[in-house]
Amino acid sequence: MIDSLDRLLRAAIAEGPYLNGAVCLIDPDGWEVPLVHGILAPESEGKADPLTDPGLRMRMASISKAVTARIACELAARGDLDLDTKVSDVLDAGEGGARVEGITVKHLLNHTSGLTDHAGYIFEPPTSPLEYLVAHANRAVSGHPPGGWFKYANLNYVLLGSLLEAVTGDRFDHLARDLVLGPAGIQGGFNWAGVSPKRRDRRLQIYQRFGDRLECQTEPDGADWNADIVWGDGRGISFADYVPVRDTLLFSPHAGLRMNVIEAARLGRFLGADTPGGRLQREATWKFNPLAPNGTDCDGLYGEFGLGVMAYRDTPRIAGPLVGHAGHALGFTGGVWFNESTGRALAIALTGSADLTDGCDDEVFYAAPELALMKSI
Repeated sequence: MIDSLDRLLRAAIAEGPYLNGAVCLIDPDGWEVPLVHGILAPESEGKADPLTDPGLRMRMASISKAVTARIACELAARGDLDLDTKVSDVLDAGEGGARVEGITVKHLLNHTSGLTDHAGYIFEPPTSPLEYLVAHANRAVSGHPPGGWFKYANLNYVLLGSLLEAVTGDRFDHLARDLVLGPAGIQGGFNWAGVSPKRRDRRLQIYQRFGDRLECQTEPDGADWNADIVWGDGRGISFADYVPVRDTLLFSPHAGLRMNVIEAARLGRFLGADTPGGRLQREATWKFNPLAPNGTDCDGLYGEFGLGVMAYRDTPRIAGPLVGHAGHALGFTGGVWFNESTGRALAIALTGSADLTDGCDDEVFYAAPELALMKSI
């Protein structure tokens, strides 16, 4: 099986084409097998050394959402959070409260809040997530009432991160570390928070393909690597300036998790764990109905959704049953998956991709090379 996975990875890099790729398989007994191929950077930059270290951490895009969601599930499983709690009961929306009326924590988790990314989701302090939503509600809030329509949106998880801080009184990076990352065996962090300078040295820059050229999108050379948080453009942010609930976006709870491919596979295994939080997260809370459309399924990408996890349990195009989360942004494409039948976990990280969603309003289905890797477990 390992030889087959290795061949699939090599083929994926060639067919993508991708700059490099990494996978890690974990069998039911916990045996971890990482594989890496490709080069670290484009030859045009004079840094075309081979990728040999599976321990390099990278930005794993929307895979991050599975961790943010699991925080909520762990809190709910131990009775510290009611998933039917209304956002407006936790976060003060002031005069704009009507814009979030009826939206619950569960609606944020499974993307049925009625919110969209049409107004964007990136902003900076002193604006809070809820203030941003209220100010841009004409575009951010769709005509679908909460609970009735699935629409994948990063804004849901930006808001969720803020809400989790408000409910617990704890900082987001602490919640992630204590409830998910630590128990899963992951020493990475959101926008490098909590990752020691020594561990930060083992990082992978991600390049995105634009036609015939590749441009670096993450971990710029001049970044402030000694800062508490390293923002996407390399700016350092101090915890001394951090205001909980207001500034949660600085962690990028929707897409900012840095970890390596081995840690990513551990996350996949953690998502499949037979624990109260794991079972709660995997339970289907929305399923696409083609006869009476109840959401945007993006050509089968989102056929079934739990709480921050995608599920493929009855999908001819994807050999399952798989649960996990995919990520695609800034030249990265991949996912963390747990096969509910075999007990195997797999992480996929391919970099140097083009933006397949460029010019599209929605996400797109998996490219053939990535799909072949997913089918391998």
